[in-house]
Amino acid sequence: MTKTKFQLKRETTHRQLLEAGLKCFAEKGFASTTIGDIVARTGHTNGAFYVHFRTKEQLFLEVLDYQMDMTSGWYEVPKQYSPANTSLEEVMTITLTRLGDMLLGVDNWIVALADFYQQTKQDPDVRELFQTKYRQWIAGIEQLVRNLQAQGWVDSERDPRPIAMQLIAFNEGYSLFSALFGGTDPHVLMEGLVKLLR
Repeated sequence: MTKTKFQLKRETTHRQLLEAGLKCFAEKGFASTTIGDIVARTGHTNGAFYVHFRTKEQLFLEVLDYQMDMTSGWYEVPKQYSPANTSLEEVMTITLTRLGDMLLGVDNWIVALADFYQQTKQDPDVRELFQTKYRQWIAGIEQLVRNLQAQGWVDSERDPRPIAMQLIAFNEGYSLFSALFGGTDPHVLMEGLVKLLR
């Protein structure tokens, strides 16, 4: 079924607001980002925002969905390589670089996540939605580990779930520490991730 011009325009506005929210939240955090900041990036009005989202919290949760859509299949990258000519560190570097590219270069997202959690932790409905999205992200990391196991980089006897939990904890802890105190060294981060996989 062909979409009308109105439907196409509505979808474009929705996507523009999601992308503006993604960038604003990454730059300013959840609490400091205003709806005015978001619409100013798109050229739309506050009214247009409220046509698409009831609240800033709803936008944030939809941004998380948007990120998942943008990064769909990121964990499949290792299937294109072989341990015969690519080390675990190299394949992880390639995979995470592609993931970063898919995220439109937005970094320090962990700070926005922590800020959102702090601002909404008293709301059980929002907290449950947030935790569901987090579980989806863990599932993607588990699939990455399974793909690394299938290709031969990681011992196939190891349970992918705890590895995925350790990877995300290390990555997010390192990223948060780096965002707060500076001194990010991608080699140190990669070395830690590879040690957890071995």
